[in-house]
Amino acid sequence: MAGRLMPTLRTPFSYRAGKTFLHRAPAAFKLLGVLALSTAAFASVHGLALAILLILAVSAAARIPFWQLLKGARPLAALSLCIMLLNLQLPNISVDGLCAGIISVLRIFVPFAAAALLFAVTTMRELRLSLAALEIRLKNLCAAGRPPQKTVAFFSLGISLMLGFIPRFFDLWETANLACEARSCKRGLRRLFILIPLVTERMMESAADTALALQARGLGDGEC
Repeated sequence: MAGRLMPTLRTPFSYRAGKTFLHRAPAAFKLLGVLALSTAAFASVHGLALAILLILAVSAAARIPFWQLLKGARPLAALSLCIMLLNLQLPNISVDGLCAGIISVLRIFVPFAAAALLFAVTTMRELRLSLAALEIRLKNLCAAGRPPQKTVAFFSLGISLMLGFIPRFFDLWETANLACEARSCKRGLRRLFILIPLVTERMMESAADTALALQARGLGDGEC
């Protein structure tokens, strides 16, 4: 309708600009926080409860509604339903089985929500630079007393590239899915058989383009 602004469509794991303390925090620390929350969630029930509370608090501080962190989690929800049914041990439903199923499902969603929060407040450039600075600092500490040498952060580059393909995948998936919607393609298995090969091909093309860009910069020639 004229005079109204259309709502902004956000793909899962997309960056959301902001000026909160979480946006300004070092990207490497935020990545370590995701790993710590995921480990705590699987370590114990108390760790799971603490991880959920921290994600809720931090997402509120970053001004990101918690439910938006779960966007794109439909396949995860289907997997969680299967796990829930296995824990219930049908047809004999027990309270212990129900509780175990709920805990297992929550443990699956905690890393997903934590990772979505990481990408929502961190650009890939910030993540790459922060990890590179941390790696170079560690290398310099290990090489103390040795003649100075050129230090290249290959490990952090590989980590940032790997993480960068996560939001890229969701972006390609949403684009292809919207194209299917525009062409009135029916939902269900038929659409999956169309989307999966298409997105896989685009991801391979993106990986090839990234490899060529790294080689052009002298980072893909096997140096170490």
